[in-house]
Amino acid sequence: MYKLKLAFVLLFVGLFVFGNISVAQQEEWRKKPPQIQSPRPFKLREIVSYKLGNGLDVQLYADKRVPFVTMNLGIKAGSAYDPKAKLGLADMTADMLVEGTKTKNSKQIASEIDFIGGAIKAGCDADFTFLVGNCLSKYTDKLLPLFADVLMNPSFPNNELKLKKDNLLQELIVKRGQPEFLLEEKFQKVLFGNHPYAVVAPEPETIEAITRDDLSKFHSEYYLPNISHLVVVGNFDIADMKALIEKNFAGWKSSQLANLSLAEIPKQIGRKIYLVDRPGSVQSNLKIGNVGIKREDPDYFRMLVANQILGGSTLSRLFLNVREAKGFTYGAYSNIAARKLEGPIAASASVRSDVTAPSLQEFMYELDRIRNTKVSDKELADAKNYLVGSFQLGLETQSGKAQRLLEGKLFDLPDNYLQTYTENIMAVNADDIRNVARKHIDMDNIVITVVGDATKIKPELVFFAPVEVSEAKAKQEKSAGDTQNKKSNSGS
Repeated sequence: MYKLKLAFVLLFVGLFVFGNISVAQQEEWRKKPPQIQSPRPFKLREIVSYKLGNGLDVQLYADKRVPFVTMNLGIKAGSAYDPKAKLGLADMTADMLVEGTKTKNSKQIASEIDFIGGAIKAGCDADFTFLVGNCLSKYTDKLLPLFADVLMNPSFPNNELKLKKDNLLQELIVKRGQPEFLLEEKFQKVLFGNHPYAVVAPEPETIEAITRDDLSKFHSEYYLPNISHLVVVGNFDIADMKALIEKNFAGWKSSQLANLSLAEIPKQIGRKIYLVDRPGSVQSNLKIGNVGIKREDPDYFRMLVANQILGGSTLSRLFLNVREAKGFTYGAYSNIAARKLEGPIAASASVRSDVTAPSLQEFMYELDRIRNTKVSDKELADAKNYLVGSFQLGLETQSGKAQRLLEGKLFDLPDNYLQTYTENIMAVNADDIRNVARKHIDMDNIVITVVGDATKIKPELVFFAPVEVSEAKAKQEKSAGDTQNKKSNSGS
């Protein structure tokens, strides 16, 4: 009996000792972050590329891991081609594609796409128009005719157009009461002047002016196969897909190219603060930046890494300074928008009104620091690993692959753009960061936009640069009033 008790005691002591050692070892292990592996090279299966007789460029990427098919079509014309008196026309044209064709109304289109477990959506940005479709792969032969019909034969019914316009007018009233919208609108207008890139949203009067004939005209001028690219990714047989595309898209008529040239981007001269007065605001919205680079610029990859270090994530300098160290905001970030022409490089945050000037000071400090102080090895490695990892992760989905393949075509990038993305990012060094920051972040000619209560924040802002104050409330009331008056007049 004594031996049995002794055995239990020894067993208990052994478990206690070894258990504690195990826990201690686990805790020691937890203190060591996992080692980041070198990025793997990205490889694609074979891409089948060809053109139809009408000039439509096609890329097919067969991937049979998932029983699904995704189609992305891009047209090299977007809202930058809106007539000045009809701003919002390109976006409205895209929105209306799924609202009716020559043989189907909006309900029939919605019913057919729902039946095949899919979706068709359209939209545009400043440079391009997009039509995206997807469905279960066994219904591919039903998706393509519907996709082509929506693309080539929209009827732009007046009842649907009226509803779209009414909804958009109401959305604008709401947006003009939001400081984030007012900030973006002011920033883009100051930065781009009279260039089409300056337009963030149309005015009520230009929306009201859009007619069904305008939509049809824009569609006939710009929805052309010879300035379009179609990418199909998913579970399909190449030969069968080629036959389906030929059957459904060969009848899309090409035409002489519309004028796709855009005016040059204007240059900002001098440093100035543009303050949109929003009386009673308890916070200020800041955006600081200048015109940056085109998508095809050789500095693109170097600027991606520079931006990542400056303000691309929660590990970036702006976030760690303005949020973590100072506690001025919930988040501070920067971004670059490389477009067909030069887009903005900008940093932004929403801060408490009482720390508007200190926040601006920290932003200016960080913008200066990325230009003049060499980044650390850790900052550089973290930024590059993040960019490569997120890029490759995004390519794991059909929609991600289709989007990136289409991007390459619309921006006329090299055919091996996706395969060489990783090596282009990993080739960036610390000297590159400082050089491109000095070249493309222009501290002497930078735009500073602020939305907030001018009576509270203007006195300190004047120490940074001359301040020009504009009113937000008047414009908002005008938009709402104009809309209401026009509606009441039309109903009388």
